[in-house]
Formats: sequence, C-alpha cells, structure tokens
Amino acid sequence: MTNRQSATHILTTTLLLIVAANVLHAETTGQRSSSTPKLIIGISVDQLRTDYLYALESKFDEGGLRLLMDKGIVYEKVVFDIDNPDAASALATLATGSYPFSNGVTSKDVFNTAKLRRQSIFYDKDFIGNFTEANYSARALTGTTIADELKTASSGTSRIYSIAPDAEEAIIGAGHTGNGAFWIDDKDGKWASTTYYKDFPHYLERKNKDKPMSYVLSEAVWEPMQPGDGTLSIMPYHYATKPFSHTFYQYGQPCYAWFKSSPLVNDAIVEFSKILLTTGSLGQGRTTDMLQLTFYCGTWLHEEPELYAAELQDIYLRLDRSLKNLFELVDKQVGLNNTVIYLTGTGQTTTRTTDVEGTRLGVFTATRCTSLLNSYLISVYGQGQYVVDYADNQIYLDHRAIEQKGLKLADVQRTAAEFVMMFSGVDDVVTQYQILHQDDNERIRRMRRSYSRLYGGDLVVSLLPGWVYKYKDQSEERPQTRHDIAPGPAILFAPDIIPERITTPVDATVIAPTVAAFIRIRAPSGARHPGLQTTIRK
Repeated sequence: MTNRQSATHILTTTLLLIVAANVLHAETTGQRSSSTPKLIIGISVDQLRTDYLYALESKFDEGGLRLLMDKGIVYEKVVFDIDNPDAASALATLATGSYPFSNGVTSKDVFNTAKLRRQSIFYDKDFIGNFTEANYSARALTGTTIADELKTASSGTSRIYSIAPDAEEAIIGAGHTGNGAFWIDDKDGKWASTTYYKDFPHYLERKNKDKPMSYVLSEAVWEPMQPGDGTLSIMPYHYATKPFSHTFYQYGQPCYAWFKSSPLVNDAIVEFSKILLTTGSLGQGRTTDMLQLTFYCGTWLHEEPELYAAELQDIYLRLDRSLKNLFELVDKQVGLNNTVIYLTGTGQTTTRTTDVEGTRLGVFTATRCTSLLNSYLISVYGQGQYVVDYADNQIYLDHRAIEQKGLKLADVQRTAAEFVMMFSGVDDVVTQYQILHQDDNERIRRMRRSYSRLYGGDLVVSLLPGWVYKYKDQSEERPQTRHDIAPGPAILFAPDIIPERITTPVDATVIAPTVAAFIRIRAPSGARHPGLQTTIRK
C-alpha cells in the first residue's frame, strides 16, 4: 500500500468511526436531525491556509470560522497531487473528485493552438453572456460535480446557485446542471452570468440596476477592521509602518481586479447570497437546495505576502465576519440544524514574485528557444514550420505539418526534447507521448494528472530553481507568477456531528465523495475514491 493509499484508508476508517459515533449519539439522546437537509452550502476559499487559520483562531468570532472549526470535522491538510494548481484546477478537483486529466480543467486559462491565444478554459462561442460580453459554458468540465449529482438525486427539483468573484470559479460551483452561476464582470463590475444557465431571476437583475458595483466602489475604502498593535499573528516580517488604506479607483475608473483581491469582494458575495436566501427563499422548499460560494483569501494585488502582511491578516479577520453574517442569516431563514456546510481551501497560493539579489541564476527566453528549435528540426527533417508557439512552460508543435511530411509525432517530440534539454536553465523536458503513454515513475504520473489532452503542449519544460522565464529578448521583464503549494483545510459541519481534527494528509479527490456520502447521494462520476457513499446510516 502506498503512502497516499494509506492516508486515504486512514481517512475512510476515521470517518466511519465518526459517523458511527454520530448515529449512536443521536439514537441515545433522541436528538436526531432531519433525515434530509434543506440546504447545503459549499464554501471554497481561494488560497485559504490552515496554518494561518490556527495562527488567528483566537481572534475569530464564535459564529464564523470558529463555528466550523470548533463544531465540525477539520481535515488540516488536503493534498492536491498535481503540478502548478491554480484556483480553477483546485476547485474542479474538489467538485469532481478527480484530477485535471480526467475533469478537463487544468487551469483558469489555456492556450488555443488554432488561434494562438490564451483563453478561458470555459470559453464557448455558442453561449452569450448576461451582463457581460464574455462567452462561457461548462462544457470543458468533463464528468459530473457534486452539484450535478444533487440535481440528479432530486429529479431536477433542487435549486443550485453558485456565486464567485470570477466566471471560472462560479461555473465549477454550478456544474453542468445548476440553475445559475454568477460572477463579477471585469469590465463593468456587474453581476454576470451566461445563457448556458437558464436562471437569472429578475430580483438579481434589479440588483445590477439599483446599486451597481461602480457606485459601491466609488465610496469604498479598505482599512484595518481592528486597530493594529504593531504585531501580526500570521507572520513576523512586514514592511508597513502605518495602517493601510486602499481605494479601488485607478485613473478615474473603478478597478474591479483590485476589488477582487480584497476582502470587500467576500462581503459582496455574502450580500448577493442574502438575496437568494430571502427573496429567492433558497433552502425553504420541499427538496434540498444548494448554494456554492467562492471567497478570496490571498494577498492584496496578488503580491508577495511580505509586502502586505497586515492586509493579509485583515482579509482573514474580515472573512470570519463575512461568514458569521452568512451563518446568522442561514440560521434565521433555514436553520443551521437543517443545513450541511462544507468548506475547502485550494491548496495553493498565487503570487507575483521579484528576485532578491543573488537568487537569480539566469533567464530562459521562450522565443529564442522556439526559434533555435525550429531551425534544428529543419536541419533534421527538412524545410518547414514545426514549432507553433511557447505558452505555460509548454512548446506546441504543428501536428498537421508533421503529418504531411509522413513523420511520427512521437519521434519528432523526442528529437525536440533532446535538443531543448541542452538549453541553459532547463531542468527537464517531458514529451506528450511520455505523459499519455508511459507510467514508469511518479514524476510522469503527477504530470499526467495535471495535463490536458485537448490543450496540452508537445513538450513540457521545467526550469531549474533560480531561473526565470521571459517570452521575448527585448520584452519588459515582469514579476513571475508562482503557484506554490500551501497547507489547505477542508471542514465538514452538520447537525449532530462530533467535532474532530484530523492531522493525517488526505487526497483532495476524497472530499467530493465524502460529502456526497454524508448527504446520501452518488459521488461524482469521475471520483477516484468511494468516500462514505455506502456507509452513512441515520
């Protein structure tokens, strides 16, 4: 048994014991909860860290994060065993119980080889936007999500809504069959959706007209929620010498990207949720409804945490307050005793980093690499344009040109990889053929879990530590975006559940089938683990 299988076995065994204890507790006390919850709230918090939660635990209110931490089952370390996870790939893994190779979502943006441009993983010209010019659908998401399985279990009667700062997060939450997915449009700040989803209630449309986000941001100021005493619970190092104060206008125009990297976006999501819970009467029908919410808990402007440590701490404190406000309303409208809540982090942090003097060892220039590679392939195979482009640390070859010459794609990939390996700063080059057809080491298996058969390149290039990437020789050097692994939690809260903190690392693909089993529905179709779907009895 591998370490990962062992961890999953331990999780399953532990949960079986907890569920058995819950049943015994309910039977002996006579305090059994309703057999079917009225509302399920799935909360995903982008870049939420377990270590930060514990560092700030004493500062949280009773009814917010501490409610979940004190009265729920806390899995302290959820492991995403994939390369370079971002919010989209992490959320899709949590929602489907499968990794990107199976669920189709490798990252928020992908490279379109036909049009030689980056685009959203969910771009779909067949569907137009509501209150946005963007075109999206959930077609790129393969298999079902936990939201889809609830819809199926209720014969389509459950109402399912998803709210998030960005389209990709909202679409993953709603899945294929949700009633509505809503996000904040980057261009005009309105709550937007897509015609892929059929429901955009009139009372939500009215919100866009009565109090547009541009009006909100014209007066919004982000300042510390609690007076600072010069100390930070999260980290001891920071550069701020006075309390911060941030506004959200740039050159006389509202900057929604800034807004989305602040805790004020979480308040906006809770406010939007309140409309669904009150005017929309979510959770007050005969069948179980679902509300999927994505919050932000990363750094201000996605910069290094050392630059904005005070802001990062305030984001956590304000998230706690936002959740407290949400839970109080849920208790009033639906009843927490009729509600199942699960909260997850995304297991990663996304920041822009700059070099500290002495840490840079070299610069790898993409266009220089692809130009020299194409010249080399010409010398080997004859005249032609073999290389399409370089994007996301991947080199794309022209499959049609290679086929027209009667060449085997795997042979050309191997020849190209051997050449690229000679570049300074290159640590490893793996071909598409190796990823799809070889399974001889954990490195290849990990890359396969992260790879897209539709959008993946022919060569995946890894640079040595200390080397930075630049697209063109003369292009302006920009801070590097890093997707770093971070300890993220998962918490399950429900009536009669016995609190537990589980320190054993668990695979992220376990979460969806575990929640599905707890609410007694099928696990998503691509789930890698059974969770507890056949063991829950109340």
